[in-house]
Amino acid sequence: MGRSGWRSASVVVLLLGAAVAQDGCDDDDASCSDWAASGECDKNRAFMRSACARSCNSCPPPIDESLTELGDERVIMDVAGYGTITLGFYPNAAPVTVKHILQLFRLGCYDTNHIFRVDRGFVAQVQSIYQGAVIKELSPECVAEAAKTVPGEFTPVRHVKGILSMGRMADPDSGGSSFSMLLGKAPHLDQQYTVFGRVLDGIGVLEALEHVETKREGIFVMPKERIEIVSAVVVDKDARTEL
Repeated sequence: MGRSGWRSASVVVLLLGAAVAQDGCDDDDASCSDWAASGECDKNRAFMRSACARSCNSCPPPIDESLTELGDERVIMDVAGYGTITLGFYPNAAPVTVKHILQLFRLGCYDTNHIFRVDRGFVAQVQSIYQGAVIKELSPECVAEAAKTVPGEFTPVRHVKGILSMGRMADPDSGGSSFSMLLGKAPHLDQQYTVFGRVLDGIGVLEALEHVETKREGIFVMPKERIEIVSAVVVDKDARTEL
């Protein structure tokens, strides 16, 4: 698939893109306008403000558009048996996180890792980088970079379908190498988890993953079969160069 302005830079994995509603304010149901007209915005406030924000005039204020300006890099992930996903990044929103994640991709650290969590309508989450999760032998550089943690970089950018969100432990400054690709809106994550980019292409791949057989282990909904990231390639902008 030819794309002008991009040049392959190193081995890594992810996707390219469908437009994401960056204001995070859409009606989830075609009936929202009818429900709003019948007074449900007041009668059933919590549900309606979440599911029918536009019809109920409960959209949050617009965010600074510079936060969602894409950086130069793309990552194209090859997910075994499903296809490719292209990722873009928000360096203005999360500069430390983006630098760290891109370095992991450039080093090839996500190659032969896997998507360990698929929670329909919520997230598809990439496993942290460690030997065992990653099948190939990790280089010392990968081990060192994956051991680093990044601070929480919380902004008003909302968690909607296609967003990339950094995983972490209870400590807000414990982001490592696991991250999620949002499969739907998750407002409870807003300003609690770092948004650092979005899926630009390959939403159909994520939607296909939602149909895999899963099992529950504690709080996680996990695929029964391993979903491997075969490779991930960083593609850097290079004026008028076509792949």
